[in-house]
Amino acid sequence: MAFFEKRYFVFFLFLLGIFSPLFLRAQTDETTADTTQSVDTTSVYYFTGSLDSLKIGALHYVDTTITTFNQYAPTEQHNRMYNTLSNVGLASINRVFTPYTPIGYSLRSKVFSPFMCYNDQVRYYKLKRPMTDLQYVMGPKREQTLGVTFSRKMSKLFTFGLHLYLVNSPGSYLNSKSDDKYTYFTSRYHTANNRYAIIANYLYNKVITEENGGILYDSLFSQNLEKDRQAIPVYLNTAQNKVKASGFYIEQYFNLMKPGMRKDSTQRTLAGGSVFYSFLYQRNQMVYTDDAGVDTLFYQDFPTVFDTLNTYDSVYQQLIRNRFMWSSLAYNDDKLSHIFRAHFGVTFDHILQTLPYDSIRYFNNQLIPFGGIALKLFNRSFLNATADMVFGGYNTGDLKIDGSLLQYLGSMTKNVGQLYFRVVFQNKTPEWYFTHYQSNRFNWNLNLDKERIFSFTGEYRYKTVKAGVNFISLGNYTYFNDSVFPQQTSSPGSVMKIYTEGTIPLHYFGINLRAVYQSTSMPSALHLPAFTGKMNLFFKKWIFKGAAHLQTGVQLSYFTQYYADAYMPELRAFYLQHERKIGDYLYLDLYATMKIKSLRFFLQGKNMLGFVEKNKKYYSTPGYPAADGGFYLGISWKLYN
Repeated sequence: MAFFEKRYFVFFLFLLGIFSPLFLRAQTDETTADTTQSVDTTSVYYFTGSLDSLKIGALHYVDTTITTFNQYAPTEQHNRMYNTLSNVGLASINRVFTPYTPIGYSLRSKVFSPFMCYNDQVRYYKLKRPMTDLQYVMGPKREQTLGVTFSRKMSKLFTFGLHLYLVNSPGSYLNSKSDDKYTYFTSRYHTANNRYAIIANYLYNKVITEENGGILYDSLFSQNLEKDRQAIPVYLNTAQNKVKASGFYIEQYFNLMKPGMRKDSTQRTLAGGSVFYSFLYQRNQMVYTDDAGVDTLFYQDFPTVFDTLNTYDSVYQQLIRNRFMWSSLAYNDDKLSHIFRAHFGVTFDHILQTLPYDSIRYFNNQLIPFGGIALKLFNRSFLNATADMVFGGYNTGDLKIDGSLLQYLGSMTKNVGQLYFRVVFQNKTPEWYFTHYQSNRFNWNLNLDKERIFSFTGEYRYKTVKAGVNFISLGNYTYFNDSVFPQQTSSPGSVMKIYTEGTIPLHYFGINLRAVYQSTSMPSALHLPAFTGKMNLFFKKWIFKGAAHLQTGVQLSYFTQYYADAYMPELRAFYLQHERKIGDYLYLDLYATMKIKSLRFFLQGKNMLGFVEKNKKYYSTPGYPAADGGFYLGISWKLYN
């Protein structure tokens, strides 16, 4: 970035974000439709996870705008900021520190989760007309992404849907191909009076990624000595990861009172409500393979234990979950339901797990009582609180308490913004792979203390912009050290994040941004970039007499230099390293996006400075160069019939 000082760019981007609510308030109410995100008459909404989300009105709008439509990869959508491995669809890690806080046993692949779908992410659509959404993106080196969504009412009371997502990219470097896919089928039925409803889904994930361990000689890339990326040698030539996750889910509710019986009586409200029951079956398999006799240089500090010729590490997990819940909500036709709701229940998990080269089957039974309340005060304050605790099994004694407050500064319809506060306390057992693991090269059996996490968030929101601070206190923080061995911090530490994000309309122009400043008191255990940000400067206008909506712009991404975590393919995990820094490079993308009725498409040139930089500095992870400059074409077409 020789053409201007990087520190000025960082300073400008962060200040712009911090003061963006003031800029936004300064805009007049005469902002035209060129810069606002208008809602289509064919609006489609969906809920995820549970029928309880539908009952409380936690619906999400299917975005059909073009402001960030060019961000097609899951690691980039909604201004996400991840470190990746040279190719879309490979392992990744969030540059913004976000502790893993779900309650109970860990059954997700962290590094591949952006390209996978789990039960609580399955979408159930609420729509009036049948919808089909076709998405396709093509890029350099035969990179392809395909998405298909279909949902329609088969009858007045029954809705069917399906979703398919595919990523296939051979990659620029040797042994770096990704082949990721997931699909799910959904159904939803409710009676005419809404006293009974049921949802069900079948879900299948399959991720196959070649693992090259990074390039062998950095100088071939950084000095651009070898322009043919396929000619640059890599550490691993035969390694591969395969991750599968599949299963089905059924949930139903029954309102205890008939329609019309529940008025304003508190007694009837507490005696009524609804009961929920759900059943989840999930099966996971994670397999790592490589020719141990060939790929020895990368693993020279980790000698093989079981097989010196080939590595075949297979982990199998099976979950059977039964969940019972009572909720005070039923038909939501009384006054009390709009100002107060409560729920409580219990989850029973039966988990089976096997490890590589181990004939023992590990069983884990856990009982998780949970509950929560939500309160609306004076039509401007919203309080939510939940609590979960685990009894029995691996996670026994784990506890999570989560509370939040949303305060309108004025009324809901007329205000000068909202204040949002959230407090989370969690006492949790480290993930299972930290305490006991066995593979061809990595073996340990440890007694680790429970992690203690306290998080406080304070945030100001105004229209499409928000800015805030997040303080996280960490006790017994668990991580993989630079020897790729689990370790816990001996003393408490903390992370402070100051952030802002949103869209600022400026008549025909606009700015969409996200900026995060991070600071940690335990730099020996947690490496973070001090600053990471993404800014989209765009021009937007209706053309062809209002028949098409055009947006052109430049997207800038940047993070300060730091010792980013390295990647260990056999563990499918990132670990601490102190040898190589990455960052301090400006990623510049140019794009044009157009929307014609329900058709959207974009043409994008990514990492344009990569075409002209003599010294290549763009690494996405130590040892893994980011993608070179290239051009991408994407299309999305929603059909309503």
